[in-house]
Amino acid sequence: MAHFRDMRTPVTLLTGFLGSGKTTLLNGWLRDPALSDAAVIVNEFGEIGIDHALIAASSDKTIELSTGCLCCTVKGDLVETLRDLTEKRARGEVKAFARVIIETTGMADPGPVIQALITFPVARTYRLGRVVTAVDAVQGMGTLDRHAEARKQVGVADEVVLTKADLAGADLAPLEARIAGLSPGARLHFSSLSNLAQPALLDGIDPADPNTRPSEVRAWLRAEAFEAADPVKHREDIGSFCLAFDTPLHWEHVSAWLDALAIAHGDDLLRVKGILAIAGRSKPVVVQAVQRLFSPPVELSAWPEGMAGSRIVFITRGLSQDYVTEVLDVIRTRPVPLDMAS
Repeated sequence: MAHFRDMRTPVTLLTGFLGSGKTTLLNGWLRDPALSDAAVIVNEFGEIGIDHALIAASSDKTIELSTGCLCCTVKGDLVETLRDLTEKRARGEVKAFARVIIETTGMADPGPVIQALITFPVARTYRLGRVVTAVDAVQGMGTLDRHAEARKQVGVADEVVLTKADLAGADLAPLEARIAGLSPGARLHFSSLSNLAQPALLDGIDPADPNTRPSEVRAWLRAEAFEAADPVKHREDIGSFCLAFDTPLHWEHVSAWLDALAIAHGDDLLRVKGILAIAGRSKPVVVQAVQRLFSPPVELSAWPEGMAGSRIVFITRGLSQDYVTEVLDVIRTRPVPLDMAS
């Protein structure tokens, strides 16, 4: 579990149900000079509707926008598209880019896209930054009621943008509470045509980067939000909770625990992220997972301020906190090899 500076290109996933306003968000963001170093991947140009004023030149299926951004379609699958974009950058066929934004279709399950980003060979060049989900302030409650995909899009989000906030014309508190119930750890932003949410929310926190401040790592986890959530009131198919441990865990137990959950319930293990105290190590270890895939663990340079024990957040579909805890309790009854315990 080495500590290193992560030089991979960060990727932001922009998702949201049909009509959620993510196209408007993205078109507005692409006009911002702050994103002149971005490459944007969409499914079809017809879906994103890039304004003609933004287009400067096009080559093959890659468009260079007047602000300096690149935009390309998904050709085949995402892995192929990222590989093609990487090769073009290396050959100088497209301008250099320092970040990628992936815009999904409205009905898309974000899980497979996140999985692709943490799977080799993609993970050698790219890393998951933020998952940003757009929710329509006018129709959002009904959409969340009717569509499991919409609930999952919110459930795995790091940032939720409530769009068309100026058109809602009613109290948004019930919708805000619904979003908080689905994703207690997500930050909520408001957006309208006259006051668009700023692209600064796309800048992810990289816990693997030694230049990342411990306070930022704490914000990346946002364990307190999950700990404060009331599971009794939680009636969604998408659930979330945070487990805390005051004494160090043995890595062998952690690995076996997460493997067991992934093997038995991988489709329902929507997202896992945690900062753990591991026996025999003085520094915390970051773990991340999406369904059946786990990112390599990374050791941080220091503990976030005021945090010394393990915290691990689970976002699941139908897996209870009691069940997940019970699996760990069974595994912790196993003896730890002497070389692991020392």
